[in-house]
Amino acid sequence: MYKLPSAPLITAQEINARLDTLASELKAFDFDVILSALTGSYMFTADLSRRIATPKLRIAFIKASSYGESDQPNATVHISGLEGLDIKGKRVLLIDDILDTGNTMYSLVKAIADYSPASITTCVLLNKESRRTVNYHADFVGFEIEDKFVVGYGLDYANTYRTYPEVWALEEA
Repeated sequence: MYKLPSAPLITAQEINARLDTLASELKAFDFDVILSALTGSYMFTADLSRRIATPKLRIAFIKASSYGESDQPNATVHISGLEGLDIKGKRVLLIDDILDTGNTMYSLVKAIADYSPASITTCVLLNKESRRTVNYHADFVGFEIEDKFVVGYGLDYANTYRTYPEVWALEEA
């Protein structure tokens, strides 16, 4: 059983400030397509895409699931939504909520590469380097965090806490 601590790990104000700087860095790449890994990255994708908006930028959603109803990732990543996407020769920005063990991001990049995009650039809200089991690193990172189980701003625990505007580190009750 978990509970929220007395203060968020990352405030909404800190998230908004970082989104501004990330968007400035990403605008230089002139992406054709944003691929958002649902469900955890939906808030991050919406807020970031509004800041890097260009007339031709398309957004598509794919589903990557490795946690299920647990607080620990599974070894198997289930990916859906790539079929039928036209990304051949396109500059793709892949957005995910968190880079933890690296297994999900590695699996996503490998699966997307099969569709022959011109490039794949990765961006994550949170990076938990200490948990990495796969040698994979995101191109752009919002925040580095310690090994804590986090929720809020799209991230969940068993489909709860997603709607909080901040990132919280759950504590054992």
